[in-house]
Amino acid sequence: MMNAPIKEFTEVKPPPCFSGILLIDKPTAMTSHDVVAIIRRESRVSRVGHGGTLDPMATGLLPILVGSGTKLSDQLQGWDKSYRFDITFGLSTETGDADGAPVASMPVTSDITGEKILEASKGFVGKILQTPPMYSAIKKAGVPLYKMARKGVSVEREPREIEIYSLELEKFESPVAVFHVHCSKGTYVRSLAEDIGNALGLPAHVSRLIRTSYGQFSLKRDAHRLEDALSAIRSGRLDSLLLSPDVLFTELPSVRILDQYLPAIQKGNNILGFHLYMVEGLFNFSETIRICDRRGNCLALGQSLLSSESFPSTPKGLPVAKVVKKVKA
Repeated sequence: MMNAPIKEFTEVKPPPCFSGILLIDKPTAMTSHDVVAIIRRESRVSRVGHGGTLDPMATGLLPILVGSGTKLSDQLQGWDKSYRFDITFGLSTETGDADGAPVASMPVTSDITGEKILEASKGFVGKILQTPPMYSAIKKAGVPLYKMARKGVSVEREPREIEIYSLELEKFESPVAVFHVHCSKGTYVRSLAEDIGNALGLPAHVSRLIRTSYGQFSLKRDAHRLEDALSAIRSGRLDSLLLSPDVLFTELPSVRILDQYLPAIQKGNNILGFHLYMVEGLFNFSETIRICDRRGNCLALGQSLLSSESFPSTPKGLPVAKVVKKVKA
């Protein structure tokens, strides 16, 4: 009896274990989720997310979180951002940007000058109340506003406090003004453009939007073109583009843990006084600190249970901090 032929098979390799932050210069006409889907498909990494939505029309700095880096999305949400954007006066749209259908139009007369626009913009610097646009992801009764807006429904929105740290007019060539803004989280540049237009008695919309910075990251210095990132993924070089998640926390004070106690700490156990190798920086009770190994690699974020100044006099068996979020798997 002849043996059955051995079937050929192709070995299925497990997906690579990548983890970190990939800074992308998002192309226009793509959603942030589109970029995430492409990176996930090409890298074969299941956990991929982003750190802050950009509208399809917008370009610029988009943090992509890979692997265990996805745990840190909430840490990014509170960061300041900067944009370069164009306001086209004389036309408003449904969405507040160039992707929306026209709503109202008005000629931009010669008395609208750069000086007049600059003066109007000064009223929006500092802490202000801003009403979110209907075309936004904010939810009302569990439904995103943009879904209501697409059905022609408009609901009342509560104004939110934001802060415009700086707002600079680069140039004005009627009907387009080019601005640079540095702003807090929660700022809608589309609403800012419409509000500046209203201050001048003109309809207005954002006709170009580029995110130029995100917290400590810079578009010009740190971001990669999407096609370059995909090329790196396909050639097995994604690691060379990934930033370690702990770059988000380099300014925080830290405690370093003796090697023999790291397994317990990584399980989420409280940090006791005798676990410590070194304390770096000053902090008070209940502040966020970095929890590092003896070489300074950040493993987790913690909450201090006493101040750094009281460490020397604290009994070594008492807890001094607790783990609240792992940074590395």
